Amino acid sequence: MKTFALCFTGISGSGKSTIANSLKKYLESKNSKCQLIDGDILRQQLGHLFGYTREERIKNSQVVRVLSKYLNQNGISTIVAIVAPYEEMRKGIREYIGENYIEVFVDCPYEECVKRDIKGYYKKQLEGTMSNLNGADDIYEVPKNSDIILHTEKESIDESVQKIVDYLRKHDYAI
Repeated sequence: MKTFALCFTGISGSGKSTIANSLKKYLESKNSKCQLIDGDILRQQLGHLFGYTREERIKNSQVVRVLSKYLNQNGISTIVAIVAPYEEMRKGIREYIGENYIEVFVDCPYEECVKRDIKGYYKKQLEGTMSNLNGADDIYEVPKNSDIILHTEKESIDESVQKIVDYLRKHDYAI
């Protein structure tokens, strides 16, 4: 069985972290070695070294891809939850990690994400106290080559996790 680097991409509030955490719990219950890398938490742990410009987002994704590859090389699968708003960024991660990379597009309409507004980003953006919010006042390029697409406005967390588990089993990944 091979390890994987599962990369969740989508705008804020789409469900990336929620599904990633649920998947991690499921995999751990099956004694699968995995590490969750959440983009927001990683930014905090790195002392906010990177901001939210295009260049800084790309640098942050480079850290994520290096960590994922190192963990994969040591038999640990990774579950990555990052916005990864640019096709160039996702392509770079895919090329760097190679065949173990699995892109998961967490598709959720902007209006639903605004309703959820888990982190308060949309409220701040609409009030003018925050800028560079992907999918709102900054670009989010919808992925063209995702391996898995989740529709979190319609699917439950459990349905989304099951869709991923089914994909992993079908492709002989370690779970």
